[in-house]
Amino acid sequence: MSKLFSNGCSFLTKRPKDGVETFTTDTISSEYGLKLFNIAMGGRGNDRISFTTKLWFEQNGYKDVFVIIGWSSSYRNDYVTNDGWKKGRVSDMDITWRTWKISEQLKFIQSNAGWDIENNSYMRFLDHVLDLQTYFKLNKIPYVMFNALPQTINNNIKDFKIMFDRIDQKRFYKIESSHLEFIQQNNLIVSPTDPHPSTEGHLVWAKLLKEHIDVNDLRTLI
Repeated sequence: MSKLFSNGCSFLTKRPKDGVETFTTDTISSEYGLKLFNIAMGGRGNDRISFTTKLWFEQNGYKDVFVIIGWSSSYRNDYVTNDGWKKGRVSDMDITWRTWKISEQLKFIQSNAGWDIENNSYMRFLDHVLDLQTYFKLNKIPYVMFNALPQTINNNIKDFKIMFDRIDQKRFYKIESSHLEFIQQNNLIVSPTDPHPSTEGHLVWAKLLKEHIDVNDLRTLI
């Protein structure tokens, strides 16, 4: 294995303005001696992560790659643009994306009868995770996932519990927690006004994630 592919939001990118010149998958790729292919994009959600991950593999093939996915917030809703917004940030991909957040569209949401914000977001999270899980297993691509940002998990509803139990949790690190919650609890954020990971916040999380990968032998084919 010679390549590591990763996708996510800003938690899987550098933050030079805060002096953060590394991130979790950058650190892990160096420790494994793998070439990193990272198409994470700040401010975006899981629609983009799911679609562009599959697109990248269809463009580049399935062999010799280990995958790390850091899921964004399910309260973010990505949409394809016709204005070329930030085109070229990901090479060989023509589609461009913007994102709207639930908190920005409450008036519209409340105009639609019965819209359950939290449970709809959880349904989307389950659907995204199981979609990529199925894609990886179908194509025998070894992977691990984690939540970069917190998820609303509600398994009191039978439908959700059934689908949650279908997630391969050996390949999902701390599914009921997130990188954001970890760095907030351990004071590993860049500043009190910016809850992105500090350099140490990335290094510590990378160490814990790598230990999970190694203990469970997740780089082997599935």
